[in-house]
Amino acid sequence: MPITGDVIPTAVNGDEVARSGQGGRCIRMNGITNTAKTPAPTRSFGEELRRLRGAMTLRRFAELSHFSSGHISNVENGTKPPTEEFAKACDSALGTEGALLALYLRTCDRVDHGKRPRPAQLPPSPRLVGRTGVLRALDEHLRRYGDAASATVMALDGQAGVGKTSLAVAWAHEVKDRFPDGVFFVDLHGYSADGEPVEAAEVLEDILKALGVPSESMPATTERRSALLRTRLDGSRTLLVLDNAARAEQVRPLIPAAPGCLVLVTSRQRMATLAVRHGAFCMTVDPFDRADAVMLLRDVVGSTRVDAEPAAADRIVTLCGGLPLAVRVAAERIAASRHLTLAGLAEDLSDVNQRLDVLSPDDVEAAVRAVFSWSFRALEPDAGRLFRLLSLHPGREFGIDSASVLAQCETAKTVRMLDTLVRGHLLQEAGRHRFRFHDLLRDYAGEQALAMESGEVAAVRRRLLEWYLQAAAAANRVMSPHRCFPQLTVVDTGCAVPDFATAGDAVRWCEVELANLAAATVQAISLDLDTVAFGLPLVLTGYLYRRNPWSTWLAPLTASLDRARHQNDLPAQAWILNNLGSGHLDQHRLDEAMRCFREELGIRQRLDDRSGQAWSRIGLGRVHQAGGEHRAAIEHHRLAQAIFERLDERWAWAIAKSYIADAHRAMGECDLALDGLTQAVVVLHDLGDRQSESCALDKLGDVHRDLGDLRGTVGYLEQALAAGISVVDLWGRAVFLRKLGDVHHELGEEDKARQAWTEAIELFEALGDARARGIRAQLTALDHEPVPSQRREYRT
Repeated sequence: MPITGDVIPTAVNGDEVARSGQGGRCIRMNGITNTAKTPAPTRSFGEELRRLRGAMTLRRFAELSHFSSGHISNVENGTKPPTEEFAKACDSALGTEGALLALYLRTCDRVDHGKRPRPAQLPPSPRLVGRTGVLRALDEHLRRYGDAASATVMALDGQAGVGKTSLAVAWAHEVKDRFPDGVFFVDLHGYSADGEPVEAAEVLEDILKALGVPSESMPATTERRSALLRTRLDGSRTLLVLDNAARAEQVRPLIPAAPGCLVLVTSRQRMATLAVRHGAFCMTVDPFDRADAVMLLRDVVGSTRVDAEPAAADRIVTLCGGLPLAVRVAAERIAASRHLTLAGLAEDLSDVNQRLDVLSPDDVEAAVRAVFSWSFRALEPDAGRLFRLLSLHPGREFGIDSASVLAQCETAKTVRMLDTLVRGHLLQEAGRHRFRFHDLLRDYAGEQALAMESGEVAAVRRRLLEWYLQAAAAANRVMSPHRCFPQLTVVDTGCAVPDFATAGDAVRWCEVELANLAAATVQAISLDLDTVAFGLPLVLTGYLYRRNPWSTWLAPLTASLDRARHQNDLPAQAWILNNLGSGHLDQHRLDEAMRCFREELGIRQRLDDRSGQAWSRIGLGRVHQAGGEHRAAIEHHRLAQAIFERLDERWAWAIAKSYIADAHRAMGECDLALDGLTQAVVVLHDLGDRQSESCALDKLGDVHRDLGDLRGTVGYLEQALAAGISVVDLWGRAVFLRKLGDVHHELGEEDKARQAWTEAIELFEALGDARARGIRAQLTALDHEPVPSQRREYRT
């Protein structure tokens, strides 16, 4: 049975419901089961109380009546019955001269005074969309543990607006017949617009009164009331739904001991304490997947309109992040207007600056912004500030280090605050020590940051971006110790950068932060922070060349180049063009790559940058090599090698030497190729550059393959794999494994070929590289027909 994050009342056992003829809205008439046949009064006690209270706030009325705001709200909503004492207190507070007491007494006349009515306090059952998997899990747990030695406890947690209450109420209606001794529903007001969370002592008093305990016999302390509740419910089969709990301490005194009882809790906090101390079954309620979200949209708007604009429907549920409350509000906006199309609403939601306005109607209880605010207000000040500042992060997910930079506090404290935000479902865990926002929560946090941190926003963003450049520069020094960038300015932010003990550590950090570094480059451009906008592409040159993440990085590099041209920063233009050239070359756009490297060379010559000119030549040689123009490639590489030799840059000299040798190999000049690559391997090995050494070993393997020495090829590829492991060169490893699979296949060693190709597929898929599909096709063909040999994959 499907579930949404909203409640559409329908007639259920024990509740009298009136339905208006035109709007189809349901009005709750009673809060408890009325078994009498006498017609109900025109207005219930709760409705009359709400009318008489008028504009007076719940908090003020609670002060005047000396009853909690939670209790008053439950009576007004019909989820708790009034008492004579309560009616008298209300008349006194409102000056209604006994009107409410009279209404209470008339209501009592309808009840059979020989019996106390069985508590039946559930709100009306909601109309259900989705959630069948969660319902099935709840059913299974109740089936397995419903007859345990003590009361069964289940706790549903999840972010604001995800539909926890609707889920709990809907499922409670499905199973309530198993609890013949009564069903209680209590709103604990853990996160609400009015008042503080209800204390357990107040809730116990209300429940005990409903169970027949007179006021004069009510114990004074929470502990004694809890003990009396366990006594009263001993031997019974009673269901207690405790909604909107702020903390486990609210709930624990309300848990009976009777094995036939069930306690169902909802909260925005993970109730780990209940799991540890009461064996609670804890389940997180996630946002809808696409199918259920569209189902809810279809349910409210109608299938005809949704089917007419399926792409817009998908866009709406995506922009709502699958949050049931948000989808419901969006759907109601469409349903209420004959002129608003799904495409029109999707366009409105696409504007991040007005998305929460679109999803926040006049009804505060239904506003997405409002329900988020209730969670936010419950945070401690430091955690609330971190929540706001995290919205300033340029990427979609972030780690502890960058969160510490934003908050400017030590790591241990940051970890504690992040844990608080995760337990409160204001953040989601994206992996080990990695976190992300739900999109709408990020929008809300951004609003709060601009409202409460307006004087700090620019400084905080600048500090984080400069920290990213500082950390990336530190990673580059470890990954590429032989390449320096003398024109680079790196600001010391005073914040600790990761400890890159090895090149592998540096590569792993770059891999994790890859998308964030691209986003930081774009944000730096928007903030006119040129040191970062130009510095990040500069220090990441070597990593980007090895990793080839161009689907993520081409757009930031292009934007950065535009900015460098606008600022007439020639050194920045040159290095960005070098990166863009490598990106276009890897994607086999040779004309674009050639233009980038030629423009770079022209700038280097104007700057009289000899080392830079050599790297431009390397780029041009790589393009010629990829285009089959091997003599032209050798010419550029030799010019570069000569410059590196004069500058005594041995590492760069060896790189150029290996490119020259590979071009000789392509022309069939294998002796020259073997000699040049052997020299390059020796130099790179002596310098300790295992990654560049692995590339030269790979090229040596290609020479032996061309010579027909497949066993020699296997040996060099295995050496290249071993060298690349130490620096976590995942892309290079994937290429080597693919080629190793090809060679094993040529040798007729199908099991080894299959193993190598399988590992290559896993790596390419992890990197988001389309080469995985081609290798998978080779694997599929392996058992059916001969696989065409992949003679050469140029690592240009």
